[in-house]
Amino acid sequence: MAQELQPLELFRLHAYSVIPQKKIESRTPPLGGAIRITPNLRRVMGTNTRDAQFDSQPLVDFAVDPNTRSNETRDAVMTFAFGEAATAKAAAVKLADHLSDSMDQRSPPCLLVPAALREGIFCRVILWIFPREEAFQLRNEPSGPTIDILTDVFSQKSRHRKAAQFEGKNIRTGFLQGRVLDHQANAVSRDLADFWVSRFLQCVLSMKDDAGTRLLAKTIRLAYDDMVNVEAREQLHAGVMAIRHAPQQRISLATFADRYLDKEARSAFLARVTNDHAKNSPFNFQRDVFDSTLQFRVFQLESGVYVSSPLSEVGETVKITGTVERQLTCKGRIVDEKLRTRRA
Repeated sequence: MAQELQPLELFRLHAYSVIPQKKIESRTPPLGGAIRITPNLRRVMGTNTRDAQFDSQPLVDFAVDPNTRSNETRDAVMTFAFGEAATAKAAAVKLADHLSDSMDQRSPPCLLVPAALREGIFCRVILWIFPREEAFQLRNEPSGPTIDILTDVFSQKSRHRKAAQFEGKNIRTGFLQGRVLDHQANAVSRDLADFWVSRFLQCVLSMKDDAGTRLLAKTIRLAYDDMVNVEAREQLHAGVMAIRHAPQQRISLATFADRYLDKEARSAFLARVTNDHAKNSPFNFQRDVFDSTLQFRVFQLESGVYVSSPLSEVGETVKITGTVERQLTCKGRIVDEKLRTRRA
């Protein structure tokens, strides 16, 4: 996540009262709109942001189409940040409607507060939801003290509050990753907790680059062992070679399957993926981690030929000689061969 050199300016703030309406036909539109930013409100929002400690919160990635980068929530967040007042308001209302659709009756009504901050062409959007609570207000009347019950009050400190922060420039690669505050993430009811990250934000928890790369290598190895079809194994091997030299290093297991595999190879590979989070979480491919995990050695000869060998065969059927100028020789009985077009 980018770090600004100077504090960002809070330049846009909206607020909408949202009620749960998942699977409800007779809808109530969210109430609210743009809020005038007073010095006191600016101070309060700044305090909330510091208290959230976003730098230490979990990373999430928008679940976007790898080709179009389309994602309903991401598109609305970027429009709120970079659009004119009218389009920003339409985007904020769309977010409020989407939040209402994402919440069922187990979630309390809440206040959605999207805030946009900027420094030059760099913008940050923070989405807050504060749950509605009942509160007492003591009033001293001439006839004596009374207590009013306030029902339209939203708590800033409740552990049911949630937040998400995304930032970047108005470019294709901006606003792809963010951080989330969600104290219910470890709740017993995962469906209740996941509405914020999965259903509303349309995000997945980020996978660390080394962990994602190891998972890819492990899945390839397991799928390879499952296969009996020579063509399927060859296709998976071709995928291994392609990903090691691909210019686009941002990938997920789903992207690997879609880009390099089909038919039996694709089915065998995806069958070894444990869950949707593992399948869809993007990460930056790390070639050295991949090679060490898969335990294959890949040699490039000066002719442009690549030779891939299991580590167990190096020194046996695959011989390496020389120190300054190494030479490779390979000996074995050919059991199959093919002519094929190099996969893109």
